[in-house]
Amino acid sequence: MAWGGFAIALLLVYLVQVALAALLRLPALDLFLVLALLCGLLCPTYDARLAAWVTGLAQDVGSADALGVHAFALGLTGLLLTHLREYGNVGVWWIAGLMALAAAWPGQVIYLLHLHYLSGPGLVSFWQLLLAATLTSALGAAIATLINALPWAAHHRRRRQRAFRI
Repeated sequence: MAWGGFAIALLLVYLVQVALAALLRLPALDLFLVLALLCGLLCPTYDARLAAWVTGLAQDVGSADALGVHAFALGLTGLLLTHLREYGNVGVWWIAGLMALAAAWPGQVIYLLHLHYLSGPGLVSFWQLLLAATLTSALGAAIATLINALPWAAHHRRRRQRAFRI
């Protein structure tokens, strides 16, 4: 894995997440989760796991939460995704999306449970917490799947256009 490129991507994600969080006030958009899922889909197994954990650690450094919560949640996501991708074809976009969703959801639930119970109980119910975790996981998985499928779609279109030329 090109760790220099990963460091640049992590810096860009950090800057965009901070700017978008302040501008849009959209709590379901977690670009750190998207980066962890992309690393889980595209990188070799051990590099993907380490990159997901480092992404969570970078998110922890910039947040007011306890240090290590995001690192644990995104590390778990990377671990689950690298295990799941052994059982399916990640090249098929909808399979990659389902795997990303299945891997992202437990980490998001753990993070939101931590926020709800350990950082001070909020005013949301348990079902609202699960809905928020599902929304964040689904949005992150959709964005990661779209980014993962873009090079394939461009290549597939070019190949099709060449095939019909006479």
